Amino acid sequence: MDAKALVEAMLFAAGRPLSVEEISGLSGLDAKDVLDAANSLLREYASRGGGIEVRAVEGSFVMQVRGDLAQSVAMVAPRELDSSVIRTLAVIAYRQPIMQSELARIRGNKCYEHVRLLERMGLISASKKGRTRELRTTRGFAEYFGLQSASPEFLRGIIAGKREIIGITPIYESLARRLGIDYVIVNPYRPEDGDIAKLREVHLLIASPGYAEKIRKHYSGEIIEIGTSTFSKLKEGVEKLMLMRRDVPGAEALIREVDAALKDYRERAKGLGPVKPLTPIASEIALDMHLDVEERGVTAAADYTGENAEIIIPTHQEGHIDIIERIRQRYDAMLDGLRERHR
Repeated sequence: MDAKALVEAMLFAAGRPLSVEEISGLSGLDAKDVLDAANSLLREYASRGGGIEVRAVEGSFVMQVRGDLAQSVAMVAPRELDSSVIRTLAVIAYRQPIMQSELARIRGNKCYEHVRLLERMGLISASKKGRTRELRTTRGFAEYFGLQSASPEFLRGIIAGKREIIGITPIYESLARRLGIDYVIVNPYRPEDGDIAKLREVHLLIASPGYAEKIRKHYSGEIIEIGTSTFSKLKEGVEKLMLMRRDVPGAEALIREVDAALKDYRERAKGLGPVKPLTPIASEIALDMHLDVEERGVTAAADYTGENAEIIIPTHQEGHIDIIERIRQRYDAMLDGLRERHR
């Protein structure tokens, strides 16, 4: 069997990032062969100069439209939801069936635009009720967010915060404090007896992306994967948590801080580069800062790989470091390294 062809086919069929472990488990290929094949595809697609690329995404690989063409095909691509639309959707999911007039009272007139978008995406349905419309979520809503059920009772249970106990690993402790949520620290990856006892009480678990299958051996509740490699991944995870739980008091402040930090780093990155990422996290950071990625660029790699790169991205930071500071240190390492090589 041609390993590279199989990995290429799986990335094409998935339409989402696949981890090396997931590809290996589904295909029966050795993890090293999967990684070698994926990296080969990444280089091969980059050299073609076509409209499709293979990118490394936080320990996973994804086949997607080339970044500089994304805007040109946006009109035919699936829409991503911004945080304001997600909050409107959360109100519909929690209060359904809800009249559109009542939704407007809660969310303001901007909700009408949100409702039109959510209908087009198939996430909600609307039926005429007198002079207004009655709104409900659809099965597509559950599928979009990877939920186990589409029933209103299940969704209300999540959003209302009835799943009160949130489990986190130590790297998410500063995030939990910033968000103002109650939590217990647990190891869901290699749980000991004490961890297994905690997992029985945990209804919602925040975990690193790519480990859900492993965690499922010991835990059957809801899992939210929150990436911490980049500011964009962190924001995406927090917005998903906002949908799953109504009471996340620090979420909007954190998102504002993340947006401001990312804007600052993108400004500082202008005129620097190109960079040649040798590891997934280096690729993710370069993409998030809008750095040019080229074969002739300055090499960058994570510190855990042993790669002889010109820029080393710190990943094994002290556990007590704040989650925003953790990401800042990685972005600073990239920018400092590029400035040093461009003197």
